[in-house]
This record gives sequence, structure tokens and C-alpha cells, in this order.
Amino acid sequence: MTTTPTLDQFLLEINRITTLRDSALLSSYLVIEPPYATSYTTIITELRSQHPKGEGEDALEKKISRVVKIIDGGDDFEVAAWSAFSRFMVLYFGFLRDVDVGNLLETWGLLSELLQKANSALQNQTHGIIILDTVVSYSRMFARLAMGLDKKPELIAHLTTSSSGTSGDDSGPRETLPERAANIIRYAFVACLNDRSGSSTSGIDSNGSPEGKKRGIYVLANLCLKILFACRKTRGAAQIFENIFVLSPSLGAYPKAQRVTYLYYLGRFLWANGHAFRAQKALQQAWVECHSQCLQQKRLILIFLISANMVCARLPSQQMFARPEAYGLRERFEPLCRAIAKGDLVSFRRHLDIGSEHYAWFSGYRLDLQLRNRCEVFVWRSICRKTYILHGDPGNPEARKAPTFDLRDVLAIFRWQERIYATPPGASQPDNYVDPDFVGVSDELTGEDDLPVMNNIYSKMTALVHQGLLGGYISFSRNKFAIQGAKHKGALAAGFPNAWKTIEGRADETVPGWKMENSGPAFGGGVVRLSGARPVGLS
Repeated sequence: MTTTPTLDQFLLEINRITTLRDSALLSSYLVIEPPYATSYTTIITELRSQHPKGEGEDALEKKISRVVKIIDGGDDFEVAAWSAFSRFMVLYFGFLRDVDVGNLLETWGLLSELLQKANSALQNQTHGIIILDTVVSYSRMFARLAMGLDKKPELIAHLTTSSSGTSGDDSGPRETLPERAANIIRYAFVACLNDRSGSSTSGIDSNGSPEGKKRGIYVLANLCLKILFACRKTRGAAQIFENIFVLSPSLGAYPKAQRVTYLYYLGRFLWANGHAFRAQKALQQAWVECHSQCLQQKRLILIFLISANMVCARLPSQQMFARPEAYGLRERFEPLCRAIAKGDLVSFRRHLDIGSEHYAWFSGYRLDLQLRNRCEVFVWRSICRKTYILHGDPGNPEARKAPTFDLRDVLAIFRWQERIYATPPGASQPDNYVDPDFVGVSDELTGEDDLPVMNNIYSKMTALVHQGLLGGYISFSRNKFAIQGAKHKGALAAGFPNAWKTIEGRADETVPGWKMENSGPAFGGGVVRLSGARPVGLS
């Protein structure tokens, strides 16, 4: 007499679904997240009675193998692939039987094993597509669980392992739990990336949609990226972007939600690695495609988009700050924009200083260092421009006399602003105040040696010319800067060309990691081999 009627009926239904090759329907049946329907609680009761933990796994696998069959198989390769699915099903039922959702660590361990078995079944080129939606569903839950546990370091401190695995060498870098989770999902991502089951070499069918397992590329990549960025382990993201650029179908073939998420993470990765122009291109597209009702997502994209544009000398407009997704951003960015436009070095630095009320916000998004280091050059340029407008010599183009401005004026402005910056806000001492105890002491002790000298100005001017932000040359003998091309363009246009256009003109339009229709293999080519792949987080 059958002792597990509900389980047997469930297996018959799984057999029907796999015969139909209906991936979405299979995923809807293989649920793992409570609350469970009545039929599942009955199955759990039958499993605990007839297939208890540690005793019934072999009998359960034999039962699964008898009931669930591949009707178009027969050779050794397909039998091995079916064995992988059978072992996955054994772990699935074991998960239902043993999981205690109140114990997060135990749940993570069981789900980790289950997802790895699902990944093994996904590897099969003929039948792996059947389990794709199940792998994606489990990966979503696994990612949420890993990020939740990362916020509870007291629970997972003992789970970190050295890069050498069981070697016992504690000197190497350690792989965190989120990185381990990302690596497990990455196996599924690579299986989708290497899929060759489609009829088209591009991986896109006649309807413009990705074929076979390739439709899972970006959703799995985004889950890996979400984990790595949430846990600030972004160095492991490089391999994902490289593999996609080489082997993935074009991004445009995928749903808009996947495109927006992927370009957001790509833009953040490029920003973090100093490629601001490429970052703003990816973030701009993500922002444009993001649905207008997704204000929280659009605001997050906009924060990094504004920052990347500012580093490229394109400041946000008042219309931008008035947009609904820009709420709260005006008070953060507008003071920086004013300081850049005015050449106000003191206000610019103080807005991003550690003691500023805004510092924690900028630092939380890891914007502070790049904004300060890479936007200050535009403050220098504004100082030079204001110096020319107020005290410059317009020259005489007809007499071949170039417009000039005195670098000693520039030096005086820098020294004056540096003195103010060195004085704590609210201090009552005049600029020339000297403590009585230090009267007669050398400038080295009173701090005057820290102020800019003419060589510092030469260095700043040379940097501006080299970057194309100033047009002209330095006359060292006269301590002046001469503007070239004023006869044809005018002094301001020739000496201070549009900074954004200058940076845009020098930039490479290609965005590595963004697979467009005609993208080439910028990082190489070929199939991604996991045997030689470096796990994320290890160097």
C-alpha cells in the first residue's frame, strides 16, 4: 500500500511538467518559502515519517528516478544529467523536511546546498533550461538571505574561510559569506552565458528575445552585483562585466527592469574605478529608462549620475533639482556648484570636509573623495577666469598681442583663500593674527610655509592646460598666462573652452561591460571556464 500518496502524486506532476519543458510552471511547484499550501505540509509530514533525515535519502532518490523521467533521453550523457536533477529533487524534499526559517544560519546552509545542486542540473545543455526559472527564484531568496546575514556579523563571524580553503593557512584574504553567496549564483550565471542550445549565433531569436538559458544572464548577474555592492565587495564585479561584454547578447534584448538595474551597477562600478565619463553614460541610460513612478530607484541613480557629471564638468540645472526624484539633493549639490562657478575654494572644501553637516551623506555613498579631488580643478579654472575678467589684459589681436592675466594675482587669491580655509569657521582672529608666543618665529612654525608659492601656481596652470581646460601658455619670465587663439574665438572662448565639451571630445565612447548591438570583445573572447576563474573577493 502506498504510504506517501501526496508525495507520489506530486512527483507525477513534476514528471508531467518536465515532459512539457515548462520552466515557469516547474518553478511555481518547487516552492521553498513559507507559508506552504496544505499539500506541501502533507508532503512534509510524509517525508518525516517515511524518509527521515539521515535515513531515507537513498530510497527517496530511487523513488524520484522511477517516477520522473526524460522521454527524449537514453544515452549516457542524458542519464547523468537526469541523475543531477534527481539529486536536486532529493535535496529539495530534504529542505522542505528540515528547514527552520527561524534559524537563519541553518536556512542559509540548506539553501546553499540546494542551489548548488540546482546549478548542476542547469549545466546540462539539453535539459537545463527546464530548471532555469527555479534557479532564478532560489537565487533571489539566497541573495536576500545573504545580505540579511551580512548585517548580523555576530552570527556569521565563524563562517569566514581563508582563500586556501582547507589548507589551514590563515594568512590569505578571506572570503566573506556574501562573496560565497555571489560565487554560488555566479555558477548559474556562467551556465547561462555559455549556453549554446539556441539556433542563432547571437543568442537572440527572430522576435528579438534571448534564446534558451541566455535569458537568465542579466537577472542572475544583477543578483550577484546586488550582493557585492550591498556588502561593498565590488572588486569581484569586474569579471561579471567582462564576461557579459564578451559573450552576452546585446543588452537591448532584455526587459527594461533588467537593463536599468544592470546599467546602474555598471555605472557605479565605473564611477568607483575612476571612469566618470563612462559612468555617466551608463547611469544616464539607466535614469532615462527607469519608470517615472519608481522614484526611489530614480533618485538613487540620479545621485551617482549628478556626481559623475560634475566630475566631467557638467553641473546640474535648477530644472534637474526641481524633479520629484531629486528631493533633498539641492542642499547637497547646489553649494558645490556655486563654489565651482565662483572659484570659492573655501566653501568647496568645507562643504566636503569631515566636520561638515553633509559629510556623512556624501561619505555614505562614497562620493566625497572623487568630488573633492576631481572637481577642485574646476575651482582653480574659475579662479583663473575671474582673474582674467577682473584684472586681465585683453591684448591686441591686430598687433599680435595675446590677452594675458598675471599669475601673481592668481597666487594672491590662492594664498588668501588658503588662509581663510585654515582659520576655523567662526574664529575672531584677523587674517594676520599671530599668537604672541610666536612673534618673531619663522614662517615655517607659523604656517606660512603651507601657503602656495609660485611653483604651485605653475603646477596648477600646467595641469589645466594639459587637461584642455585652459588654452594658452605660461610666460615664466613675466609670470603671466597668455591666451592663444583669441583672434578667432575671443579671449574667453579661447582661453576657457567649454569644459564638458573638452572632456567629452577626449573620451572614449565605448563603455566596457555595456553590450550593445555592435560591441566587440574588448576583454578577449571564448567560453568562460570556471576551473580557472577567480572567486569574487579573492586576489
